[in-house]
Amino acid sequence: MSNQWTKEQEMVIKLRGRNLLVSAAAGSGKTAVLIERILKRLTDREHPLDIDRLLVVTFTRAAAGEMRERLSLAIENCLAEDCENEHLLRQLTLIQNAQITTIDSFCSYLLKNYFHVIGLNPGYRVMDEGEGRLLKEEVLSDLLNDQYDKAEEEFLEFAESFAPGKTDGILEDYVLRLYEFAMSYPFPEKWLSDSIQAYECSSLEELLKSDWAENLKGSVKGLLRELQGLVEQALSITKEADGPYMYQDALLSDREWIDTLCGADTLLELSERMREAPGFARLSSKKDENVSPEKREAVKGLRERVKDGITELTEQYFFASLEEQYKDLKACARPMKTLVTLTILFKQQFESRKREKNILDFHDMEHLALKILVEEKDERIVPTETARELAGEFEEIMIDEYQDSNLVQETLLRAVSGIWEGRNNLFMVGDVKQSIYRFRLARPELFMEKYHTYTKEESESQRIDLSRNFRSRREILAFTNQVFQGVMQEHLGGIRYDEDAALYPGAKYPEADPEFVKPELLFLDVDRAPELKERSMETDTELSARMVGNKILAMVGKEKVLDKETRTMRPVEYRDIVLLFRSPSGIADSYQKILTSMGIPTYAGSRTGYFSAREVQVMLSLLKLIDNPRQDIPLAAVLVSPVVGLSSREMALLKGKEEDGLPFWQAAYQYRESGAEEGLRRKMAEFYDLLDEFRERVPYTPIHELLWYVCDRTGLVDYYSAMPSGAARELNLKMLVQKAWDYEKTSYRGLFNFIRYIEKLQKFSVDYGEASAISEDADVVRIMSIHKSKGLEFPIVILGGLEKQFNQQDVRNRLVMDADLGAACDLLDPEKRIRKPTLFKRWVQKKVKDDNLAEEIRVLYVALTRAKEKLILSAAVKDLGGKAKNWYQTALECREGFSYQALSSAKGYLDFLMPSLLLRPGASGFREEYGLPGKGETEGSLEDDWNTDFKIRVMDVEDLFAEEMGQQVRDTLTFGELTHWNGDKVYDGELREALQKHEGTEYPYGDARSLPAKLTVSELKKRYQEAMEPEEESATLYPEEPKSRIPSFMEEKQEVRGAHRGTVYHTFLQYLDFEKTADQEGIRNQVEAMQKEGRLTGEEAAVIDPLKILLFVRSPLGKRMREAAKNGKLFREQHFVCRVEAGTVFPEVKTEGSILIQGVIDAYFEEDGECVLVDYKTDFVEKGKEREFYEKYAPQLFFYQRALCQLTGKNVKDTILYSFWLQKELRKERIEI
Repeated sequence: MSNQWTKEQEMVIKLRGRNLLVSAAAGSGKTAVLIERILKRLTDREHPLDIDRLLVVTFTRAAAGEMRERLSLAIENCLAEDCENEHLLRQLTLIQNAQITTIDSFCSYLLKNYFHVIGLNPGYRVMDEGEGRLLKEEVLSDLLNDQYDKAEEEFLEFAESFAPGKTDGILEDYVLRLYEFAMSYPFPEKWLSDSIQAYECSSLEELLKSDWAENLKGSVKGLLRELQGLVEQALSITKEADGPYMYQDALLSDREWIDTLCGADTLLELSERMREAPGFARLSSKKDENVSPEKREAVKGLRERVKDGITELTEQYFFASLEEQYKDLKACARPMKTLVTLTILFKQQFESRKREKNILDFHDMEHLALKILVEEKDERIVPTETARELAGEFEEIMIDEYQDSNLVQETLLRAVSGIWEGRNNLFMVGDVKQSIYRFRLARPELFMEKYHTYTKEESESQRIDLSRNFRSRREILAFTNQVFQGVMQEHLGGIRYDEDAALYPGAKYPEADPEFVKPELLFLDVDRAPELKERSMETDTELSARMVGNKILAMVGKEKVLDKETRTMRPVEYRDIVLLFRSPSGIADSYQKILTSMGIPTYAGSRTGYFSAREVQVMLSLLKLIDNPRQDIPLAAVLVSPVVGLSSREMALLKGKEEDGLPFWQAAYQYRESGAEEGLRRKMAEFYDLLDEFRERVPYTPIHELLWYVCDRTGLVDYYSAMPSGAARELNLKMLVQKAWDYEKTSYRGLFNFIRYIEKLQKFSVDYGEASAISEDADVVRIMSIHKSKGLEFPIVILGGLEKQFNQQDVRNRLVMDADLGAACDLLDPEKRIRKPTLFKRWVQKKVKDDNLAEEIRVLYVALTRAKEKLILSAAVKDLGGKAKNWYQTALECREGFSYQALSSAKGYLDFLMPSLLLRPGASGFREEYGLPGKGETEGSLEDDWNTDFKIRVMDVEDLFAEEMGQQVRDTLTFGELTHWNGDKVYDGELREALQKHEGTEYPYGDARSLPAKLTVSELKKRYQEAMEPEEESATLYPEEPKSRIPSFMEEKQEVRGAHRGTVYHTFLQYLDFEKTADQEGIRNQVEAMQKEGRLTGEEAAVIDPLKILLFVRSPLGKRMREAAKNGKLFREQHFVCRVEAGTVFPEVKTEGSILIQGVIDAYFEEDGECVLVDYKTDFVEKGKEREFYEKYAPQLFFYQRALCQLTGKNVKDTILYSFWLQKELRKERIEI
């Protein structure tokens, strides 16, 4: 695509001297275009730019790193054509320190270079989230205690109103939430003070003139006009030949009344007219056989929606007179002011505590950077001298993912632009349709404001739309367009999905099975076949997973997708498929269980689940006991864990002691001396001795060392690593040790505070996700959230869990908050114990709900646009027939696009999807199945702008088990049939004869029984060495003690052994960037980078000899590998399992058969269509013994060669063993063993 830019992409790349907003739709090549624009600026013949004159800001460190890497490669490619270009050579040097960065890294740069401007101590440390949570809780607890000590009336009234229970947890939550909102503004305390303006109106007249009241009036009148449209629809039906004409009078009365409401000039007048409404007239009961029953029901349905709309408006906003509501709002002023005052005090004390410790958090970095760059003068924000100085350094400010910016980031970046001096040098690229980070207080309104005000024509502030999609097949784009042309409307979310916003095909795909590439909706009707559903003993989620699993099995190995590398069609593999959910929490486990039981390998890469992992729970319970043994629940958890291993009967014996009136912990402690059963008494004595041993170490042992000592003494790591998913469980425990290591870098100390630290991480959902031992290219179906999938693409996407309803909890809270409107509450009367809604709260609730729904629409857009070749949507739905009728009614009413009422009443994604699709030809079978009007009644009059083609399939439980176990379920024998079984009766004569024929047959492959099912290459090497060496009695002068498995950072006092040295070199070579190995310094930089990333410890980094690596890279083999890496043909650390004939390994076995060989190939690369196998060795090699050294590893290389042939289907033309000891290549043309 890079050499065939579209007209719009060319404009993005070449336009200069203006503010430019690029609205880049999903898959439109945004990153490639941005990089090309930068490259063109660097290589401009007339005005070449140095890369450090650009400020490029993106959303994540990974994106910034990828951009830097791709730019470096592009510059190197330019140098290949013009190798003496000094300007380009300088860019390669400058790019390492260029400002291609994230907003937090840019803030860090400002603080490190301009700390003196704001008097900041340069020795500050950035605290992690866990430490921040602890410190916030401490400050807030001290603040509330101080307020209770002062016992001022305003505070006590506030506390009684908002936290009537026994704890202040809800008060703390309110303060922290309001604080987070405030910190997303450039001047938080000003925003907090302004956020209660709604409560400070001195009169009803002043309230009615406020912005929010005017917006409320406009919103109500907009809804009334929509209801007016429904009345007009109903009237038009009554005027048709077979329409219910007798309903016209009532409908005309409705229209007149709604017209009167719409004519109100003020909110007060509107309120009075609503409250004085005459009500709806009764529909005529006249009967006429010539009237169509369907049209009669259609009119009734439309009128019911009008009545429901009026009722909802009345209950929402006009439940009391405006005078009464004004008084209620004024009564809320004092507690709301108290809340704001508390929040400001918390902010000030929190900042003071951080200054004492000289620590910062992310909010501090942003606001201190803001203090360096801007100041407030005459209620205007103006740049400081520092900002003007910086603005002179940057020729252009480029902002990637602009739709996810907030007001603080907007102010920061504008401050260092040329806007203040009349220079238009802002370049912003993003897609507001993919703004899905509202929970992080992103402000898509910033993008929308420019989207609507920047012109598409040549101007100083110009907008360019990139709408051609280079990712997905035409069928997926047509489906996506069909859904969002109706759902994405300006009255909810601020953007209309018109021709400018739509997606147009740009990707080139070979012809494929037209049925396969159609988007597909899979429904499980859970109300059908209830007997089978009950007998299956599976939940709706598990049944839905089974439906998805059947679909996966029907695709893998059977359907075909385009191979990214070869550009040819190949069979579908598991790795091609991703399962997306709005929130995998609570769903992913069920799907993994069912899919695994069906033989489908899966991986749920999530950011949650760590603290709930069994091994982590056991270790945390044990730590709690070490800190304080007098705790029942942690004690019970540890006693039944592998640490002690008590059975249910033994736990019952301990529980029996509790009946004497002793708490469980005391009963358990006393059992060690006076317990009745000797075995249990001994176990308890050993456990408490071990616990005492741990407790004695607490005062003088760092937490991370204590944790590993506990692991070592209890054997927990060995135990859990032997369980299913053992590698991940072992990593989970090591991750906990690492968290202890991180904790000790904070300002807190001691085991008690570490436990609190972990508890706060759990309380505030700061989870880390379970450790993963799976590689990125593993052949598994991946399960992930839609948010995590953003920016990624997959050949096949299955969007699951669509039956789930949206989470609107923040709308139902006692205190509702909005970034623009502030906080709103109900009127609380502590004496009468009643709560009344306020008009302002109802308006804020409406705003928050609308923003939530707009975000859900954008999340759905992100999900549908991840698929390249196949899109599948699945849901398990109750009352599918009833829901289908509602969707159909909405579809009829919203042919020209969803009304606000239709959008705002949506409960889940299906309420967006199905009305958009139901009138299309692809839904004809679904309509027929659920008795909805068929072809001719709807399709004929409806133009399909996008030529949408899709299919809907509805299944029930019987369909799911039809192939797998349906027959078993139907034919299950009853208990009575089993107990009265007739053993003499012949039920199947043919089966009986077949069994008798084979009875007594001797197994012909007896000598194969002792063969192992699987061997590793290392085991094979050892077998061949033993076969080649003469037998002799082994003797060891100094037997080596077994080495505990410990985290790498705990090995600081141990010498790195030979085997470990090899592991260190293999790790380094796995991640080595051949393009950054010009000299030893470049290699040292890579070693340091890997150390910072946690791939190497300090001790391991010291093992790497840069000279040896440099000699390797400069060797003929190293040059070949570098060239292969540049072409994407180098593959490292390739795990394999291959099948070989048993006789190859065990010549003594004469029967046919095979065994599995497992291993890891260090590296291989493709060269001229063939493979070159590489194996690294760091062993000592005696001079003159090179041949013997090679022969030692010949069996290993033989099986690597066999595996590589099977793995790639290509010939292995060369097998090289590279010795770092000798710094030379060893090879043999043919390996025979």
